[in-house]
Amino acid sequence: MQPQDLLDKVRSRDFTLGVVGLGRVGLPLALAYAMRGVRTLGVDLDESRIAAIRAGGMPFQETGGQAALEELKDSDQLDVGTDYGRLRDADAIFITVGTLLNSEFRPDYTHIEQVLNGLAGILRPVQILMLRSTVAPGTLVRRVKPFIENNLQLSVGRDVLLASTPERIAAGKALQELPMLPEIVGGIDNIRSQVAAAVLKTLNEEKTVHITKPEGAELAKLFTNVYRYVTFALANEFALLAEVNGADAHEIIRASNEGYPRGGIPLPGPCGGPCLAKDGYFLVENLTARESDRIAPRPRLDERRESLDGAKVCVLGLGFKAEIDDTRQSPALRIIEMLRSEGANVVVCDPFHETADLESAVEGASAIVLATNHKVYRDLPFLKYIEHADPPPILVDCWGEWDGEKARAANLDLLVFGKGD
Repeated sequence: MQPQDLLDKVRSRDFTLGVVGLGRVGLPLALAYAMRGVRTLGVDLDESRIAAIRAGGMPFQETGGQAALEELKDSDQLDVGTDYGRLRDADAIFITVGTLLNSEFRPDYTHIEQVLNGLAGILRPVQILMLRSTVAPGTLVRRVKPFIENNLQLSVGRDVLLASTPERIAAGKALQELPMLPEIVGGIDNIRSQVAAAVLKTLNEEKTVHITKPEGAELAKLFTNVYRYVTFALANEFALLAEVNGADAHEIIRASNEGYPRGGIPLPGPCGGPCLAKDGYFLVENLTARESDRIAPRPRLDERRESLDGAKVCVLGLGFKAEIDDTRQSPALRIIEMLRSEGANVVVCDPFHETADLESAVEGASAIVLATNHKVYRDLPFLKYIEHADPPPILVDCWGEWDGEKARAANLDLLVFGKGD
């Protein structure tokens, strides 16, 4: 089979898809294709995850994911396992495994190399490998291509087609976004780009697919995330400046944005997650515009002649953003670690994890910290549990969500990140 034959096969929707890595990127991707009638083969080395998927249980929060998995459970559209051998039948294969930073904050491609080694002896002419993982610019051409040619003894372009197709979804919303999000594709050459674009347009014929070089696709992903991270970091710098000047950063930013066509400044708050915190290091070795998340219950405890050492502190939220169970690179974890390093007895409450219930979490707490702004916490739901506390806990709002008037009416000291007093 020639590349043009593969392109025709994909365009006729008569192809089999493979997905390696069934995490928060890969599993929704596999579900999206299987739901659209494409036979999809998934591989993940985590046996417990494979068992959960086969049993029809979504292993993490994904809007619409459980319903999709239940619908596919008794069909042959989705076949998952831990063996790479099943991918012999795949015409197109997405690699969606995670990429990490090593101890020197350099990209670690161990997982990608493990996948490529796993595919040794399985790849056949002609398949296309599409790298969906986040990588540094030049990875597809300067690392993946030589690895395949030197280690697997396959010819890139004849036996294996290569393209960079970086993911762009928001965690927890992948199934909603995949059909409509524009894609950026960088193939080794034009025909490879066309095949990758055709695979992606299977999700929606109207989907926009931008064609560029592999390095362009890799850069686009990193530029997008680093831009967002630096924007959030700058908002947090504004918050610190507002504190120093006794001003309210939330009020200033809202006033700056409202009705102004060149506004768009985000509100301050802890910034993290598995992508934003690391992608700058993929783009360059040192990224200087990084925010330092701050919470400050200790000075107020000192004023009350209380010590953070040994004090109970309730932390609300574990996820790296609201309404998600994903804790990768979560600022909440850094907040918890910082508090514990100061000797605090930290009790965590999060609706998406098996943690303490709200009542027991706030009972006897010297401070309550809003680390993740889940909706359930935004209206001070714990007030009924602490009305008789003596002394009342200090409230630390990292997101500017809590109503100051409501807190003052309850005789509570409220500290808001970015709001000077």
